[in-house]
Amino acid sequence: MGEVEDLLQQFLEDRQNGSLLQQSIEGLQQLRGTLALIELKGAAELLDEMIELATDIPVHEGEQRNEPLAALCDALFLLQRYLDQARQAGSERPELLLPMINQLRRHRSGAAPLPDSHFYPLPVAGLPLNLRPGVTEDPNPKTFARLRQMYQLGLLGLLREDAAAATPLMQRALLRFETCMSSRMATLCWVAGAALEALEQAGLELTPVRKRLFAQLDREIKRHGAANDGAFNDELLRELLYLVALADSSCMRCQEVSRAYQLPDPGYTEIEIQDAFAKLRGPGIDVMHSVAEALREEITAIKDLLDLLARNAGDPEQSLETLNGSLERLWKTLNMLDIRAESEGIKAAAAQLSRWESGDMVALEQVADAVLRAETAVNRLDASGDEAETATADGAGYGEPLELKEARIVLIEESQAGLALAKRAITAYMESGNDAMHLLNVPPSLETVRGGLVFLGMTRAANVIQMAASFIRETMLERKQVPQDAQLEVLADALTSIEFYLESAERAAVATGDVLALAEESLAELGYAVSGTPSA
Repeated sequence: MGEVEDLLQQFLEDRQNGSLLQQSIEGLQQLRGTLALIELKGAAELLDEMIELATDIPVHEGEQRNEPLAALCDALFLLQRYLDQARQAGSERPELLLPMINQLRRHRSGAAPLPDSHFYPLPVAGLPLNLRPGVTEDPNPKTFARLRQMYQLGLLGLLREDAAAATPLMQRALLRFETCMSSRMATLCWVAGAALEALEQAGLELTPVRKRLFAQLDREIKRHGAANDGAFNDELLRELLYLVALADSSCMRCQEVSRAYQLPDPGYTEIEIQDAFAKLRGPGIDVMHSVAEALREEITAIKDLLDLLARNAGDPEQSLETLNGSLERLWKTLNMLDIRAESEGIKAAAAQLSRWESGDMVALEQVADAVLRAETAVNRLDASGDEAETATADGAGYGEPLELKEARIVLIEESQAGLALAKRAITAYMESGNDAMHLLNVPPSLETVRGGLVFLGMTRAANVIQMAASFIRETMLERKQVPQDAQLEVLADALTSIEFYLESAERAAVATGDVLALAEESLAELGYAVSGTPSA
């Protein structure tokens, strides 16, 4: 590998010497044969891609081919680290090389990227496609459109990194699709629901490739809903099954799908593969732990100095001078780590200290706020081993009192708990043969939720909750009418939409008006139109 790297570097400097490139290709071929002989499948496949790319590079093309050549050098460096890791572990994990393989393929025309499941031993041919009953008739256009809108709203949240709020809405839509589409599409939606559960509960990373999987599923649903096309996307099913296989035992639906398909164990978890990626590409997680620990010591010293100044203890001038030096070191270090927002906040707060006078608590509080935000960023850096810039809240949010933020969080959590309680009671009502005793506490619970939403200024959502409570109280309790299963499903759709709204409204992750309109349409279908919404 060292010889090949030297030859590539020489060719970068002397493009007229085509023999250097040819010798590099021969060296790569020799490496490939050696790695195939000792059965390192992933490493051998990486060498195949390197040979293909090197063969495609014409001689005498000046600097137009610098990027492919640089990619070859990067691949050699990564391969060396990979072989060291494989030797230490006693086995290889070819999945670690997949990003580099795809990077090499991007430099070749007509070479599509390999899927995440490329090295997973699950053949596409022979996969059962009819594991869910489904239906034979075409779905009701109105219901299908509403369910697809529900899925798309959740998908939009997923694309914007708001998985916690998005997955329940998408899960609900997929569950409903299972009951109104063909057996094969119902099976695909069932597997997709399990894959979403894996993303939510097993901590799978939400990569752009995985986001595209669920966008591709939306197009598949649209195609089958519009034309009931007989063609089926086997590759999409395989990729979703791979996500299911990565889940742990905490995902019950994933376990059900795994048993149905007899999925082979990949031999690793998502956490293990991410740890291996971190060690492979460096700097290692241990290095980041050391950096975070040093930063925490610096932050602790700054807190002590702030405390001395606030109590007017010791020598204020000496403490202020030491504090300025510590703050400067801290913001420069954070800037170097690309934690820029917190770095700028500390730099701005430190500038206020140049005019500080004894007793000026406002300036000290501004510094303390900036330091606390930096401490949170450092803890997150330590936990994830990620040097990327830490996402921060909108600047306007910093001016809001901490007590008010905490009160809002508590109120939203209580509202979510009330909605969850109502949904469990409705489920118990259905499972008990329509025993109204299960519903007695639902209207008061929903009324409590409505009050919380009014306090939060979410009046439109509060009106939806009020209509839902009215439907349960008047129709199911007072008139003792037993609603049809479809009506209960529509009611659950409305409550799920409000849950999603509460999760995402504060983060403005999706167009909240759309999800509220979805809830209002559901209630209008029950004959309880929210003010301004026409009845179905």
